[in-house]
Amino acid sequence: MSHSTRWEYSNGTGSHTILWHDGGSHTPAIHAPYVGRAVFHPSNGSLTLEDVQESDSGIYRVTVSGGDRESLEILLEVLKPVSRPQLWSSSLVAQATGEVVCEVAEGRVDTITWKKDGQPLSPDRGFHTSNSRSILYLRPAKKSDCGSYSCNASNGISWQETSLNITIAGLSRPLKDTLRVAVVAVVFAVISACGLIIPACQSQKLRIRGELWRWLSAYTSGLVCVACILDCTAGILWMREEGPSVAILLPEIILTYFTVLTFLVSSVVIFQPMIFIQLKSKSAQRTMGYAAPGAAVVAVVMASFLIKNIYQRHGEGCAAFVDVTTLVLSTAAVSALPLLTIFLCYHTTQGRQEEPDVCWIDKARAFEMSQPGTVDTTPS
Repeated sequence: MSHSTRWEYSNGTGSHTILWHDGGSHTPAIHAPYVGRAVFHPSNGSLTLEDVQESDSGIYRVTVSGGDRESLEILLEVLKPVSRPQLWSSSLVAQATGEVVCEVAEGRVDTITWKKDGQPLSPDRGFHTSNSRSILYLRPAKKSDCGSYSCNASNGISWQETSLNITIAGLSRPLKDTLRVAVVAVVFAVISACGLIIPACQSQKLRIRGELWRWLSAYTSGLVCVACILDCTAGILWMREEGPSVAILLPEIILTYFTVLTFLVSSVVIFQPMIFIQLKSKSAQRTMGYAAPGAAVVAVVMASFLIKNIYQRHGEGCAAFVDVTTLVLSTAAVSALPLLTIFLCYHTTQGRQEEPDVCWIDKARAFEMSQPGTVDTTPS
């Protein structure tokens, strides 16, 4: 009696015939996708699969029909070794939500486990696994999250592990920009203060006068004006990240006032210096005279306050602090160059002058004394 043999495949969604052999001597036809990969052995009815793939996993059923009908089901599971996981992280900033991602490109993954500094992480850290990807959430990221993280992916026949050093930045990109702006502002304010202090420390005989004094006054006032503008900008950037604060809003108002005042002083000294000569009000003279020094002090205090707060915020992470050495040196060199030029011109021309120039403040006093009703109180 001849026996017929049928091989079928089922993967849970459907089944189809691989081959059917009626017991004769002819070779049975192999159905796709097993053409060229399946070899049937008529002597014992067995089936050999070559070049197996993960898609070949499923249930194989062989049915032998003769005097009795008998079936046998065989569960076949084909596994491919997992590839080395790829491990990367999002931008990790202190107090913000971050994530570390582990993804396996090849091979079915049964399990993904995490370790930090060689110690297994507890399951309550917020893992999320989807197919061959696992995400470790840091909510929020903090300094204690810094360290070496490893991701281990495995299946029934293999495992692979990858490590990544995680660094939590204390400062976001906007706060780094705030730091740079504040640093430039404090350098400008300090250089302008030097331009105000150095002439004041000189003796009356060696003090800068004439046109050089006018350009020195215009430059120092303009430089401290720019410092105030930069401080205001840094304060706005800080509040965009940290929210409004009275400690920032009040100095912003004061800086705005000094910005306008120093801009007016600088413009008047350059384009209309006679306005100072005709200025009679003592309070107005004091306001104009103390505008640049006051603005420099406020600008330095405001910038120092921002830098201190930014440094404290940096301490919440483990990344290196922003290196501003090059920025400080280049800004100081550029801003101090006009001052050095003015002082160099003064000392170069001082020896060739037969009589000292009369500065525009002296002209103002002369103009005031020339007005009707003015009494000369200078002792004879």
